[in-house]
Amino acid sequence: MKRPPCVLAMAIASCIAVPALAITPAESDAPQTLDTIAVRAMRDKQRSANQNVVQMDAAQLQQEQAESMEDIVRYVPGVSIADMGRFGENGFNIRGIEGDRVAMTIDGLSMAEGLETARSYEFFRAGRGGVDVDSLKRVEIIKGADSISAGSGALGGAVVFTTKDPYDYLKPQGNDTHLGFKAGYTGYNDQALGSVSLANRTGLVESMLIYTRRQGHQADGWYDTTAVRTGSARRTPDPIDHDSTNVLSKIDVVLGDAHRLGVVYERNRVENLVENLSRVSAPGYIERWGDDHNDRDRYGLRYLWTAHGAAFDTLELQADRQDTESRGTTRIVTGSGMSSTPATANSSRCTLAATCWRAEDRDTEQTLDRVALDLDKQLQSGIAQHRLAYGAAWQRRQVDFSAIDYRWNNVGALDTATVDPSQVPSTDADNWNLFLRDRIGLDQDRLQLTLGARYDHYRYSPRLDASFVDPTGTVRQVSFSAPTWQAGISYAFLPEHTVWFQAGRGFRAPTTGEMYAPTSTAELTVVGTGQTVSVPTLAANPDLDAEKSLNLELGWRWETPKVLLGVSVFRDRYDDFIDTLATTVDAGTQYRSCSRGACTVRNGYSVTSTVNVGQAIIKGVELEGLWRLDERWLLRGAWTHNHGELDDGTPLNAINPDRGVLGLSWQGLDDRVRITGNLSHSLAKKRSDVAVADDVFGSTPEPFLSDAYTVFDLFGSYRINARVRLNAGVYNLFDTRYSQWARIRNVTRGDFYLYGYATDEGIGRYSEPGRNLRMTVYVTF
Repeated sequence: MKRPPCVLAMAIASCIAVPALAITPAESDAPQTLDTIAVRAMRDKQRSANQNVVQMDAAQLQQEQAESMEDIVRYVPGVSIADMGRFGENGFNIRGIEGDRVAMTIDGLSMAEGLETARSYEFFRAGRGGVDVDSLKRVEIIKGADSISAGSGALGGAVVFTTKDPYDYLKPQGNDTHLGFKAGYTGYNDQALGSVSLANRTGLVESMLIYTRRQGHQADGWYDTTAVRTGSARRTPDPIDHDSTNVLSKIDVVLGDAHRLGVVYERNRVENLVENLSRVSAPGYIERWGDDHNDRDRYGLRYLWTAHGAAFDTLELQADRQDTESRGTTRIVTGSGMSSTPATANSSRCTLAATCWRAEDRDTEQTLDRVALDLDKQLQSGIAQHRLAYGAAWQRRQVDFSAIDYRWNNVGALDTATVDPSQVPSTDADNWNLFLRDRIGLDQDRLQLTLGARYDHYRYSPRLDASFVDPTGTVRQVSFSAPTWQAGISYAFLPEHTVWFQAGRGFRAPTTGEMYAPTSTAELTVVGTGQTVSVPTLAANPDLDAEKSLNLELGWRWETPKVLLGVSVFRDRYDDFIDTLATTVDAGTQYRSCSRGACTVRNGYSVTSTVNVGQAIIKGVELEGLWRLDERWLLRGAWTHNHGELDDGTPLNAINPDRGVLGLSWQGLDDRVRITGNLSHSLAKKRSDVAVADDVFGSTPEPFLSDAYTVFDLFGSYRINARVRLNAGVYNLFDTRYSQWARIRNVTRGDFYLYGYATDEGIGRYSEPGRNLRMTVYVTF
């Protein structure tokens, strides 16, 4: 049987890229039991049938010294991190689609959905939940729609995380114990890290515990000095104290050759204490601090049955609960205005001589309960070999939000504590789905077909209470369904040449924030009658549809034992994009509104709501190549070009400039030393590819654009002995000054502190780190 191209590529790369002291059992020469092989075949299988999948295992992540989500995609063209500013990473950008439009799963469980208050104020933005790199044994980055495996959000791609298992550290059979230590330092954010891994097999029980702690600071920019300490002209990043811990524990009970029962617990805690110096400008803000927490807890049960029966070969049943909480507290010392809207006799004016404190507390909690059944079956039908995967799942996501504003007067006494209206009502979002996928091999697998279908049903059940009042009457229970499909074909028309084509329909269900944004009304007077009426100004949209995508991709691969070369072209169409728009209602009637003694008359009134809008098209081409020069040298490269715009010709700002990576790796004959040099190059972002919107003052400032850049990284590993390995690297070796479009595209040019502006000098705080070092030591017993 011909090995799939992506597997061959990884096999070649592993000859060089795998660290010298691996801690996975795949490197062991000991015989494996049938049960161990069956377990790995089920748990370690590639989840996606997509042709364009980038896979990275724990060994590759260690070799590249990846310590964050941004590190994971450093050498993956066409993929970047969606930057959240003060709040850190917020998911992935794949081919110009980002945020909740890119699905993220961990062991099959969806990550939290995004939620934010006013973006320009940067008071709160909920993270999707933290994942620590040290807990992962594999990451799959899926380019193109694949809702069948990744579910809602996989419009243009998905990122699938798979965590480590006890058997990743143990011998294939018999009692065994593993103890591992990792200590490291990353220079660009002054991060010290430590990790301990324990694993044991005693009789029928396999267990594992991984504990990781990280302490660091803000990511450096290229500049290390600034002429202006505060405000939008600050050239260095705002100071941040970063602290994170991650615990992953698993216990498996092997009940026999056919049955395995497992328990998993995962705990992730991330805290960032931010001194927002770039937002400080007297007399408005004298001090501004952000204290942000992102917590995630996961509990789960797994049951695996290796039956090789008529209906299925393996059955996996899992039940999980995941709690995700994001808390953002913004503390401000202000020197202007009142401590609050005067509510008590203690209310007093704030001045530079008599300052006042404010605090904005924002909190969202999401609980996800999920039960999933996955089965697979291989069977022969005439000349066709079928590899079936099918199953069903049910899940309920509970979303809640709270906000409290505190005001202290200028003598330090608490003036008011106001419970703000909730950003969303408490909501239960129920979903169930069914899926079936068949990979069909014909002509000894020279011709391979993939056919798949999935059906999802959603129901949103909001609960109105004192913290979320809906005067418009537009918030109510909503249900909708979303069918999706996937089809693909590949044909090896020559022994070393394969052409392939795939098509897929993706979808994204609306988030709770999109379904039920805050609602409000206003009192207006009908000019013709003098009648006072209450009209909606912010309204929910119960008729919202799921976003949809149609992804088409055509590719060719030339594959030999030493060379892999591939090219693919794609066209992705996105329909029913969800956006927030203001529309004019009843334009034939004149309405009068009065505020602070001034009155205005307009035709109709404006209602802001989330709606399905327009269509977007993204096209592109991707190149990949591997060349095993000999047993010691490996050359690899990749390049991607994307172009996207709305149906009216407006460019999509989330599209990153063309980017490529060229890497050369070498390993010693005794396999003790491995060295890799990676050259990354990006083109500049053109002004013609950027759509500029008016800022909050109604002006249209010129956007900041990223220049072309070339960065060289040099890293490697040295196996000191059988138990100790040292990894080290110099990143941005030639100290190149550059900025990435993904970071600067949301920055507004101007000299104003409140809305996240930056001057031509201040944009320097968004630059990437200059030359920086990393070092990691691994010890195993």
